[in-house]
Amino acid sequence: MKRSEQTVHMRERLLEFHAHERQERLLVAALRCLEDPLKPRTTEGRFRPNPFLLLLVILAVLAAGGFLIFRFVQS
Repeated sequence: MKRSEQTVHMRERLLEFHAHERQERLLVAALRCLEDPLKPRTTEGRFRPNPFLLLLVILAVLAAGGFLIFRFVQS
């Protein structure tokens, strides 16, 4: 298959894009995954967590707290 100028240019752009992703820090990528997808940042630039993940964390803490209460409190 012949390489046209367009495919060569597209390949170079893809390589540049993926090289840029490798330089991204792990913390930045993790925070982006935890952000609210509809409203990622406030007007001041503050982090806004994903409401579903926040709900899951709260439910997990309540479940663990209930387990510990019923496990260690003996009548």
